[in-house]
Amino acid sequence: MEKVALGSWPRIQPLSCTCRPVVHVFSPLEVTVVVAFLILEQKMRSPCAFCEFAVKLKIPFGNKLLDAVCLVPNKSLTYGIILTHGASGDMNLPHLMSLASHLASHGFFCLRFTCKGLNISYLKTSEYKLAGVFLGGRSMGSRAAASVMCHIEPADANDFVRGLVCISYPLHHPKQQHKLRDEDLFRIKDPVLFVSGSADEMCEKNLLEKVAQKMQAPNKIHWIEKANHSMAVKGRSTNDVFKEINTQILFWIQEITERDKK
Repeated sequence: MEKVALGSWPRIQPLSCTCRPVVHVFSPLEVTVVVAFLILEQKMRSPCAFCEFAVKLKIPFGNKLLDAVCLVPNKSLTYGIILTHGASGDMNLPHLMSLASHLASHGFFCLRFTCKGLNISYLKTSEYKLAGVFLGGRSMGSRAAASVMCHIEPADANDFVRGLVCISYPLHHPKQQHKLRDEDLFRIKDPVLFVSGSADEMCEKNLLEKVAQKMQAPNKIHWIEKANHSMAVKGRSTNDVFKEINTQILFWIQEITERDKK
């Protein structure tokens, strides 16, 4: 993967606060991941210790401006998570919004963005102020995030990227279980959490479990019973399913961050 010199990319343009870019990660795939992590220079104040502050951003690339939103918790920043959408979605996908809000309410800086139709193949890193960051995505966004993970060299990241969250990972096309999208998964070394539906037509349960057993990265699979690729479950409300997913993701991330403190 080609690497570009620090400072050669445009700075992120904030709409409502003073902030600066900390890390950009670019990787090619059907849906391109653009990781742009920001730290606020000003301390945000809120009457509630668990409320988050939303900042709308524009991330420039060439002649395009990518829409992004970061949720900043009203407490000292330690870890963050960057969320990517699927092939047909955007940053306003209800579940990404729900997950970002849930994580921010528990003290995690969350960035989600909309990225379509780009073909970017670069990795860029710079100085960090956070202890670490997690990458996450839904459907094709999780596959793109996995691509970023396997292209980050330990010498580049200094263990800054702490793990990967894959929601509805598209292991194969429907009815094409013989063509698995597992190459990147085998190259990842950092912890991985899979959250998938047991009835996902793009991720057959026994196939993902076999792939997970062969991965070198420590991993965990949480199955949403009877959920399809869209995480729809007959007889359960959308919010109820979201709550289960969000709870599992938060618990997994907290396990890693608490272990880091020891």
